[in-house]
Amino acid sequence: MFDANFYDVQTDEEFWVSGPKRDRTDTRYGPSDPEIEPEALDAYSAFLEGAPLPGRTADLAPSRAGLPGS
Repeated sequence: MFDANFYDVQTDEEFWVSGPKRDRTDTRYGPSDPEIEPEALDAYSAFLEGAPLPGRTADLAPSRAGLPGS
């Protein structure tokens, strides 16, 4: 893969990983549903609902101040 951003150190398989996006545009090429590992599904779902990503504190999450409904 010419523009991989990660690789498996055991197999040398290259792949691209997207950061999660609340608008669900996580995929690389075109609209499709991202593949979510079962172990990450609860954290991903909470993130979509507005929770900070695991390992980040609430003060690092994007501010919603001034947005409609806030």
